[in-house]
Amino acid sequence: MKLALLGTGMIVRELLGVLGGLDIHPLALLGTERSRARGEELAQRYQIAHLFFDYSALLESEVDTVYIGLPNAVHFEYAKAALLKNKHVIVEKPMVASPEEFDTLCALARDRNLVLVEAMTLHYLPALAQMREDLPLLGRLRLAAFNYSQYSSRYDAFLRGEIAPAFDPVLGGGALMDLNVYNLHAALFLFGAPKGAAYAPNLRRGVDTSGVLTLDYGTMKAVCLAAKDCQGPNRSLVTGELGWLELQGPLSCGPSYEVTLRTGEIIRRDFATDVHRMVPEFLAFQDMIDNGRLDRAEKLLDISGEAVRILSQTRPY
Repeated sequence: MKLALLGTGMIVRELLGVLGGLDIHPLALLGTERSRARGEELAQRYQIAHLFFDYSALLESEVDTVYIGLPNAVHFEYAKAALLKNKHVIVEKPMVASPEEFDTLCALARDRNLVLVEAMTLHYLPALAQMREDLPLLGRLRLAAFNYSQYSSRYDAFLRGEIAPAFDPVLGGGALMDLNVYNLHAALFLFGAPKGAAYAPNLRRGVDTSGVLTLDYGTMKAVCLAAKDCQGPNRSLVTGELGWLELQGPLSCGPSYEVTLRTGEIIRRDFATDVHRMVPEFLAFQDMIDNGRLDRAEKLLDISGEAVRILSQTRPY
């Protein structure tokens, strides 16, 4: 995998700290003139051979994969341009803004036998896969609740009128797209596509700083809570007629959980690890790209496509 990273923001800087331990060495980095100093510093610190400030020039280089860590609003155009140049594409969550954009990217990737995948850490962590295996223990499922509340490091600046991309509705910011997307992906992975969805946001300056996404599964309902304007206990709870499953901590990190049955039996699943949450997903991306595992990418696209559909129907702007 000859990887290029697009962007010099927080998520790219975090990723750079992880890749060195995986023997994945980015070949190129894309910055902007405004972020030139930061791009030069990152390229030097992480020994990235090529620093580009022109995307067209990067796409003409020897890289075979681009990771898009840019604001949500530009995911589609950058992904499309890369696919048209026969590059594999890893897109940070949320992948794109509309089903039409999603279908366009999928068609390009399939026509060219390229990997197109969304960077969503929870799909590569063992905890969520085991949770799905344990669901039958709960009997008929009735309720599920996922909470990801994290007071944003940019929220105080937002209150002062300084609008970062994560709080800019024009750039696809907000709690639904930034945090609740994790809860949505978990629900889709565990339960499949719902019959309906609705979103109740708390709006400030035209963007949802927190909100509740409700998913209707007929005889079972799921609620997804996410907030950038307050802090709360991040945990997930799935309840059924025979017991419940509770996971403490953010889903994106895949911590340990317990299954408690009405009989009194408690089953503990321990996935505590010091491994960074991005490690399993980038090892999976490397396998998909270097070994042509298009089938694995396709399965993940099914979930991403449903997430895009729900987000586009429920987002408040």
